Amino acid sequence: MASEAMLSDEQLIAFDEIGYFIMQNFLSTVEVDSIRREITNIVERYPDVPKELVQFEPTQDSTNVDGFELRVRKLFRMALHNKFFRDLAYHHKMVGVAVELLGPDVTLFQSMLLMKPPRVGTQKVWHQDNAYFRLEPNEIFGFWIALDEATIENGCMHLIPGSHKNGIGKHGGIANDYGLTTAPNRMDTVACSMNTGDALVFHGEIYHYTPANKTDLRRRALQYHYASTHCISSQDTPFKAAKPEAVVAGLGARHPG
Repeated sequence: MASEAMLSDEQLIAFDEIGYFIMQNFLSTVEVDSIRREITNIVERYPDVPKELVQFEPTQDSTNVDGFELRVRKLFRMALHNKFFRDLAYHHKMVGVAVELLGPDVTLFQSMLLMKPPRVGTQKVWHQDNAYFRLEPNEIFGFWIALDEATIENGCMHLIPGSHKNGIGKHGGIANDYGLTTAPNRMDTVACSMNTGDALVFHGEIYHYTPANKTDLRRRALQYHYASTHCISSQDTPFKAAKPEAVVAGLGARHPG
């Protein structure tokens, strides 16, 4: 028996034509709370965690115990290092959407938690995610799931609709400042304000950025990128070619438990 479709025709068209859509109430309050607790569990074990897992805002460091979690810029590749986030990669909603967008054979290519702490959370410059990965073919997309209310003031996602159709633009810079060398016209920008638990589904080559958090409110977001298993990183990738963190559907998938 065929499983029930996760996506409407309108969502599929939006993904093809403008490169994104939002799914409201994608995660429940209980699921969001469990993710928040696991963030704290990881941070409280620092520095007894893998080196790449906990990364700090550039103006912050790990020496001040007060407000320690509010100094963290992101958690990186959690699904490689943490069972909770590895199991989460198999969430039936995320895998269901991934199969509908990509086909039956799907990997979790990369997991991140983007913390954007109050007042010190810096911007993420305009970029395309596949400019980092350089996957060919470009069958990759991301979930950006709000774990707090995401507003313009605290750093919600900003996108350029339809920009995923233009290929990978010229990028430069290093580390977190790696991005498009020419910023897009702000008149074309859409700011994606979201409620807690909402999910933004976006193409791996859409132009996007997030502004600094200028408020006293947190703005945490879970970001999981899924890709077709046959994608490979081209030789012109500016970073060390990454390997998928898990196979979540199709040949080679190993479901938790």
